[in-house]
Amino acid sequence: MRRNRLDDLETEGDAPPEVLTLADIVENAARKIVTAIVIAGGLIALAIYMRPSPPRFQAAVGDGQIVRVDGRSGTVIACEGRRCWRVLRRGQDLQEAPAAKALPAPAAREAQPALAPPSNAAVPAR
Repeated sequence: MRRNRLDDLETEGDAPPEVLTLADIVENAARKIVTAIVIAGGLIALAIYMRPSPPRFQAAVGDGQIVRVDGRSGTVIACEGRRCWRVLRRGQDLQEAPAAKALPAPAAREAQPALAPPSNAAVPAR
């Protein structure tokens, strides 16, 4: 025979306290620990998701040109005026600069006349 909840409330003060077994204590502790781990994992995931990330694009400007670097994909795009072109795609490497050609020997300069020595004009006495 099942008792009503009202009966439980009325006799609750009269009943002796329930004795917990070791299995009940271990089960309650395990539930609390698992709940704490799940909540902590959720907070960590939320913190990782909400952390600030570096800007996606970086740009450099000079001489009427702009170069944009996409930090996520690694693409480099250059624009001049109304024309743009892809300089570097993801996975590509920059080519090495071509070897500099030997410059011609500088032309011999004509000898310039030496400056005339300063005149011994009156120098104020000290």
